[in-house]
Parts: sequence; structure tokens; C-alpha cells
Amino acid sequence: MAGTVGMMSLVSMAIYACIAVLVLAVLIVGLMVLLKLNRRLAEDNLERAEAKKAAEDSAANSPV
Repeated sequence: MAGTVGMMSLVSMAIYACIAVLVLAVLIVGLMVLLKLNRRLAEDNLERAEAKKAAEDSAANSPV
């Protein structure tokens, strides 16, 4: 009977370890997706700033 209780706790520890690994993997993937999204948004903002600056420069240089 004592061996069965030990095996049950070992199995439950293994299950908890697997769940912890899966949760950690999901968190890492989520963080990577957020970082990629953040980089894409930063690139878009940079492009908008460059386009706005170019538009302002061309408006300032126009003879109108």
C-alpha cells in the first residue's frame, strides 16, 4: 500500500511538471508574439514619421 501511494505522488508530480512546462511554453510563445507585434508597430510608426517629415519638407519647399 505504501508503494502505491508513493507511485501516485510521483505520477501527480510528473503531471504537474508537464502542466508547468506547457504553461511556460505558452507564456514564452505569447511573449515572442508580443515582441514581434511591437517591432512591427515600431516599424510602422517610423515609416509614418518619415512620410510625415517628407510631406512637411515638400510643403515647405513648394512655391505656393
